[in-house]
Amino acid sequence: MSSRAAERHAAHGVGYLAAPVFGRVPVAEAGQLSILAGGPDDLIDQVQPIFDVIGSRTWRLGDLPEQANAVKVLGNYMVACVIRSLGETVGVAERAGIDAAGVIDLLTATLFPGAVYASYGQLIAQRRYRPAGFTTSLGRKDLHLALDAADGLGVRLPFGEVLRTVFADAVAEGRGNDD
Repeated sequence: MSSRAAERHAAHGVGYLAAPVFGRVPVAEAGQLSILAGGPDDLIDQVQPIFDVIGSRTWRLGDLPEQANAVKVLGNYMVACVIRSLGETVGVAERAGIDAAGVIDLLTATLFPGAVYASYGQLIAQRRYRPAGFTTSLGRKDLHLALDAADGLGVRLPFGEVLRTVFADAVAEGRGNDD
């Protein structure tokens, strides 16, 4: 879609770039988003002052807008993979009588530091799924975008097929508006 948009803009002498972001609501509110920019450098340079207000860093990912969008979709695919593994870990820990929040603290302080593991890990351990910062339905949409993009390039995402079932089941169970 962004490739077609770039072509249509060019036909009218107008530049086009893509700038999806990584960061949940608190990150956006703090002006700390990661900006994923795809497009000609001169266009990115023109809007960089705006990016500097809303983000902590602009990642230039190529001369084509669709390159930034591909990275965004693949990043969200990885988040979905992390969430699934965290959910399974919490489930097993709880069955073993282990404090899930403590396990998440340990894992995010040692093996898996980072915002995605820490924030989603705590949400899962505390079973806080509402209000959603990013709904299951939106996650399913992004998963399908990643699977479609990979398929279009002749690449398989085997775990993505597992996630397709997980998302479909969650939505069917009425959890489409949960985080």
